Amino acid sequence: MFKSILTAALAGITLFAGSVFTPAVAQSQSEAACNGGDAEACFYTGAEYAQGSGVAEDKQKAVTFFLKACDMGIPDGCSTSGYLTSRGEGNIVEDDVKATTYYERACKMGHEDGCNWGLGALLAQSPRDAARIKTLIVEGCNAGSTYACKWGAGALFDGSENKYPELIDHELGGPVAEKSCEIDWQAYGCYFAEVIYGNPDAPTFNAEKSLTYTNIGCSFDQAQSCSNLGGIYVSIEDYDFALRSYEKACTLGLEASCDYAKSLSGWMEEVAAYEQRMAEMNATMNSLIGSGAYGQAVNTAIYTYGSTDMVAKAVTAASNAGRMSDISTQDLYVVAYWFPSGPVRGAADREMAARGTGLEGTFGEGTNTAGAADARYRAQYGSSMPSSSSSSYSSSSPSKPVLSAAEASAQTKARYRTAHCTMNGNPDWPVCR
Repeated sequence: MFKSILTAALAGITLFAGSVFTPAVAQSQSEAACNGGDAEACFYTGAEYAQGSGVAEDKQKAVTFFLKACDMGIPDGCSTSGYLTSRGEGNIVEDDVKATTYYERACKMGHEDGCNWGLGALLAQSPRDAARIKTLIVEGCNAGSTYACKWGAGALFDGSENKYPELIDHELGGPVAEKSCEIDWQAYGCYFAEVIYGNPDAPTFNAEKSLTYTNIGCSFDQAQSCSNLGGIYVSIEDYDFALRSYEKACTLGLEASCDYAKSLSGWMEEVAAYEQRMAEMNATMNSLIGSGAYGQAVNTAIYTYGSTDMVAKAVTAASNAGRMSDISTQDLYVVAYWFPSGPVRGAADREMAARGTGLEGTFGEGTNTAGAADARYRAQYGSSMPSSSSSSYSSSSPSKPVLSAAEASAQTKARYRTAHCTMNGNPDWPVCR
């Protein structure tokens, strides 16, 4: 409403510039109401003096009333005063310093033109006052100016593509970028917030906000955001989420993410196959142990699975049940060979001692040198000792884009994991337990 009045006022300036106007009254019709404390009346009074509507044109007096309106909460009063003062309209002396101050006042009240003109005026100064500009961005954005939020987010993030590097300030820029993102979900503000909050090396790092804005970016088909999201999920070992994120980044044209998705998918298939094998092994071992077939359980663990984990499980069960006598001497030799020390070796030694094999403890006098135990076993049973392996999965974790060296830290992972589980409301997910 006030902007239209200003337009009319400026049009009036042009309209009456070539004629002599004799006012019908000495005072504006709105002036009395203004003097009574009516803010809108003060603005109307300023407009009437600016265009000479019902009173003699007096732009200095107009500015007085416009500023009075601004003092009472109407930012158009300050922005209009700034416009007239910057141009030296009528009987006003041109004064860019005053005009800029008026624009700043309007901007800090959330006025769009005030922020646009005010920031423009400050940027045109030489040298520029970076602190003053940054303050105006923050206060204008906080007051509701879309321009201050959207332009300011870029200025504080990268100096508006490095045009104004002295304005870069991520600590101030984070909240401004957030507000910019709220105003326009598809604007750069969301991306700026993602980067500012997502760098674990920076003091602005915030795992929850990083996830929030990276998710927003990915949801609006920003390929790099989707890839970054995949990297975060890999770091907290939520591989299903990671794979979906990489695959989306791939479909959006980010070739590197296609490689990440392929690598992760193959790794997940390997893990799934391993877990299936382990489930089958455990089911067989549990069945044998549960039925009291301890000797067969140890034999199966050695010759079918070659697994030290399964042997330990079977020997421990036999020892606890007092059934070590069920295990063949040949298998006891293997157990002693596979376990140089510890409770499993101790159980095997005690059983061999009870049988009088003479191989307990040092595995036989003169046979504990490298290769001697295997040679003795071969001489007695006609073959080499069976080889062993751990049942744990040994493949390395899948590759992912590395955002920073600190991103791999336990603290960073913990923060991301907490944010992920809290935000999604699924504390029972495996990665959240």
